[in-house]
Amino acid sequence: MNKPNAKRKLGQILIDAGVIEKSDFEKALSEQKHSTKKLGEMLVEKGICTEDDIATAISSQLGIRQIDLKIAAVEPEAVQVIPEKWAVKHQLIPISRDGRNLHVAMADPYNTEALQDAQFASGYQITSYVATKSDIDWAIRKHYKFEDYADSIVDDICSDTNLELIQEGNDQQPDPHSMKQQSEAAPIVKIVNHIVSSAVRQKASDIHAEPTRDNLLIRIRVDGALRVLTELPKWTQGGVISRMKIMAKLDIATKRVPQDGRVGIRLDGSSLDLRVSTLPTNYGEKVVIRILDPENSIISIDHLGLEGKNREKLLSLLSKPQGIILVTGPTGSGKTTTLYAALSRMRTVDKNITTIEDPIEYDLKGINQVAVHEKAGRTFPNILRAVLRQDPDVILVGEMRDAETGTTAMQASLTGHLVLSTIHTNSTVATITRLRDMGIPSYLIASTVIGIVAQRLVRVICPSCKVQDSPSDGDLRKIGLVAREAQGKTFFRGRGCYECGGTGFKGRVALYEILMLSQRIREYIANEATEAIIRQLALTEGLVTLNYAGTQAVLNGTTSVSGLLHVSQSDEDFGSRCPACESVIDPEFVACPHCTQKLIDTCAGCGKIIDPAWCCCPYCANKVREPARINENRKLKKAG
Repeated sequence: MNKPNAKRKLGQILIDAGVIEKSDFEKALSEQKHSTKKLGEMLVEKGICTEDDIATAISSQLGIRQIDLKIAAVEPEAVQVIPEKWAVKHQLIPISRDGRNLHVAMADPYNTEALQDAQFASGYQITSYVATKSDIDWAIRKHYKFEDYADSIVDDICSDTNLELIQEGNDQQPDPHSMKQQSEAAPIVKIVNHIVSSAVRQKASDIHAEPTRDNLLIRIRVDGALRVLTELPKWTQGGVISRMKIMAKLDIATKRVPQDGRVGIRLDGSSLDLRVSTLPTNYGEKVVIRILDPENSIISIDHLGLEGKNREKLLSLLSKPQGIILVTGPTGSGKTTTLYAALSRMRTVDKNITTIEDPIEYDLKGINQVAVHEKAGRTFPNILRAVLRQDPDVILVGEMRDAETGTTAMQASLTGHLVLSTIHTNSTVATITRLRDMGIPSYLIASTVIGIVAQRLVRVICPSCKVQDSPSDGDLRKIGLVAREAQGKTFFRGRGCYECGGTGFKGRVALYEILMLSQRIREYIANEATEAIIRQLALTEGLVTLNYAGTQAVLNGTTSVSGLLHVSQSDEDFGSRCPACESVIDPEFVACPHCTQKLIDTCAGCGKIIDPAWCCCPYCANKVREPARINENRKLKKAG
């Protein structure tokens, strides 16, 4: 229980802080003798000072932190520790629990009787804060009569939802009685159910519950972009976050470390899996819920959006008996979906397929799935070595994270297994460099990798509000189109409507870049060829780049220029443009191969980059031009 170093009267504190004059204090003190009101109430009533003046003076003069209860995240578990009648009697409100400490806001933090009663009632050590009396009265009404106030929010934002939590091992259909209990549950449960059900019905992949200074912001990710679902009052934060943690069977008393959990739900007849993750932030715990739909997640190769040569390339890779196929791209680019579609294609009775995942996202029938558990010693390399003793035909390694995993996977492919995995790079050719950086020898890469698939998910223009667009020349250049290529083309965008939530986009489609390693490319990789050289070889062999796939999606009206810029920019990901002919060129080129335009000044002797103002190369002393001073002297001599 924190106490002041020395007991000081409120009047003296206010005088020392310069809040009131001594004469005003004495006048209020004399009137208080004939009243039942406290001194602070008398000073406020007379207009001598405000409640906030009193709280600020106590905080600054005595070193007790002031707290604004209107924006504080009060925990429901803490409120339950002290009875309402004692909170009203002593003008205090519990805020949070921390181990054996109970944090309490008080109008008079030097009320010894109140501190002792709070400690006796709760069994906790009390840490006191100062708040205004009106704020404490408001907080007592809100949090001790929580359901009465929460009901108004439920009426405003909630509709009835048939959402039921699925207990582990319980796959029975929901019974009407349990659904009736759900409908009569506490308002905070209805609020959380509404958030989850609204996100599911809008086809969101994630729910973000984000504490801010003034409220609890609820956002959902739809088609790869976040949008606001609702904003809840700050005083609901503790209840909403606690409810989400309880659903996932997380420890609601632990707030300083991240936690992860999962929960199954049944909504509108469909079973869904929710992955819940918490993270402490400066305004409270943030919760992110990943929504997984097992029924609609596993799609076939035919529904990936692959067409023409790209489809043929992928099917050819999947038919190989051994080797490594890598799928690359940033987080959220659909790599897992592509891999699951590939496994579904290869899943036959005569093949033993095993996956190593962290975590297992979807249940695949007829396939052996193993979850990584590093604390138990089940790491990617350890599981992979064990799987190799299980007579596998096809192995999926969730992610190639380090040299040990990569080397083990490549050795597995050398012994007659087909290995599929993911890796984070920007393009197919950049994957070669990434593998080298991980410490995997070039000769091993060349002899094991048979194909690399790079992909992005681009948002599709909403058909309900599709209109013509006039993108700027600058934006067109960013996606790899120049004025002469865009001339006469029609571009589109989504205006924004109810169907797409005002975003202009509805749904996503994948863009693919598939590199099949030919014998010539393998030889160059084994001989440590640079990324630029390998890329040029791939282009000559017909590589369809992500940049090209993206521009085609814009030109055929599938997505807009802004939609493509959301996932990639050609200047950063795929090279740059020649300033003369505007052809796509590699960043390492010193001259344009299409028009011979010189891009960088280099020394004719050693080939190193030089400054245009230099007269000689500082690396090999080769003369570049005559110094200006010498030329002037020669002119003067001739004139003399």
